Amino acid sequence: MDQMARAGDLKGELVSFAMSDRFGAVLEGLVLDAFPDGVVDDEGVFAGVIEDFLFNHRLESGSRVVERFVAERRDLDDSDRALLLGWVDNVQGMFEITEPYGTDGVIAFNHVDELTYRVRSNMGAEGVELLTPGTIVIGGIVPVGDEWMISGSPMAFSADQADEVLAGLPELVLNFPARVFRNPDKLTQARELQAQQREAFIDLHGGDLIVVAGDQVNKALMAFYRHVYEKAGSKAGPWTEPDLPPLPEEWTSADSIALIYDAEDGLGFYVDYTTAQQAFADPDLIRRRLHREVVSAYLREEGISPVPIRRLAAEAGPDAASSLFRKLLKKPGFSWERDGEPLLRRYKADWYASPPLPRVTPTSPALSRRFRDANHP
Repeated sequence: MDQMARAGDLKGELVSFAMSDRFGAVLEGLVLDAFPDGVVDDEGVFAGVIEDFLFNHRLESGSRVVERFVAERRDLDDSDRALLLGWVDNVQGMFEITEPYGTDGVIAFNHVDELTYRVRSNMGAEGVELLTPGTIVIGGIVPVGDEWMISGSPMAFSADQADEVLAGLPELVLNFPARVFRNPDKLTQARELQAQQREAFIDLHGGDLIVVAGDQVNKALMAFYRHVYEKAGSKAGPWTEPDLPPLPEEWTSADSIALIYDAEDGLGFYVDYTTAQQAFADPDLIRRRLHREVVSAYLREEGISPVPIRRLAAEAGPDAASSLFRKLLKKPGFSWERDGEPLLRRYKADWYASPPLPRVTPTSPALSRRFRDANHP
């Protein structure tokens, strides 16, 4: 059987597996996150939820659905297993069709990562019949050998709708920056840009950490962005403040926020940092609910990197850090010097699993233009 046809059969079996009752509660929660009113009124968004559930979402066991499927299907041969597990490397994007590829495929340029893909349909010529040059497709593809297969239910828009559809590109890049970094050149550029910005942050503040009141975060950011812009030579003329999305209320209402421009993790924002500093300076304060909740959140929440705990421990010293975690974890023998790194690796496993991606995203001239158009319609 042709590998593309086999991939199509396996994809159908995988979807049936994922849609079974055993995953119903988990999938229902993800659908409700996407459609809070409980009405699925956008087939494209719904298809995206399913694709994300198949390939990216972590179940309670830590595995993805596709990994669970492979583990339970002992009838699969090695080539099928490799094919399915390769779909973890799926691509979601905004693809512009540039030309046909054989009788059942197209050459597609992804405006998100700015890479070109050879894409085929497991449905044969019928699956690409409407994908003429200039068409914009929003959806996903999965690898099949050295080619890619259309996955899910992509949305296609005619060439005369391209500008309108691609106007949503800046928001997509802001919400899913990791998708940009499939392009190794973009990843290299981003790391260089982040290093330059960190130097500017240190130049402005005398160090890579500042603590401000929540209502001063926007002012601090604007001062930093202006410094970066002017340090680079003000190439686009006099400084003007960018139109950025509103900051989270959790930040703006906080008593304190730490801005730490870490060499590895980039610029991070840490709520109630002063409260955590107090707890590390006086570990007995960990008995108080506020101090305990702040430090516990830094340790246990998935979205927070190891950076603030590392910094707090370095500021207070290993003896104070040991004392705090003995009380917090109820482990009298805890030693920060011996147990601190294993503790962070336990709670921040995803962060340690691979190098953190840059928090800044380089933009091409075309994407920069779309950002300007989005901010100044």
